[in-house]
Amino acid sequence: MAGSRKVDAVSVDEMLLGTRRYRDLYVPLLDRSDIGADGILGLDSLQDQRILLDFERGLMAIEDARKSGTRGYEIIVAARRKSGQLVVTNAEVDGIDVAVVIDTGSDSTIGNFALRDLMMRRIHKEQASLHSVTGQQIAANVATARRLEVQRLTLDNILIAFADSPAFEAIGLENRPAIFLGVRELSAFDRVAIDFAKRRILFDLPPTLQFMNPRF
Repeated sequence: MAGSRKVDAVSVDEMLLGTRRYRDLYVPLLDRSDIGADGILGLDSLQDQRILLDFERGLMAIEDARKSGTRGYEIIVAARRKSGQLVVTNAEVDGIDVAVVIDTGSDSTIGNFALRDLMMRRIHKEQASLHSVTGQQIAANVATARRLEVQRLTLDNILIAFADSPAFEAIGLENRPAIFLGVRELSAFDRVAIDFAKRRILFDLPPTLQFMNPRF
């Protein structure tokens, strides 16, 4: 999110992920200190899978989308696919139409400058520091949104850090108000399932979270 730069890359003959094998991969080399792990699983390897974030049990799982149902999920949100990402286009932040990308790779929720320019009155004096997996670091303005509405789902008091990130340009959202919704906000749910194959996001709500009645 904080930037991009050229890095070395290597060929990998085979990678085993659970019961799934990936062959003939060409992968970038990143510093472990920048990513906090031995590697990052890219979107290219998840397009026919479903990612489960189970915050109740503190685990993350990769599921076969063909065998995964909807039982236990109160809200199912349809999404569009853009450059491998799932994008929800009919959402609002404090009445502002926004596109929402579900981002499992960031703790924080990141907004673009198109949204920042419409929320200037709510910008905090303090700034946040954003880091990229390629080692860059930038200071970012921060604002608190009173409410995020995604179809029938609502989240209150969303902290948004704003960055002119290449991630927005990569999916064609640099000029339209948009956010990457981070894990901090997603953890308000018991479970979130990101179904790349069927282009939908499933939410399992705790008793304290609200959802809105359908609008007619």
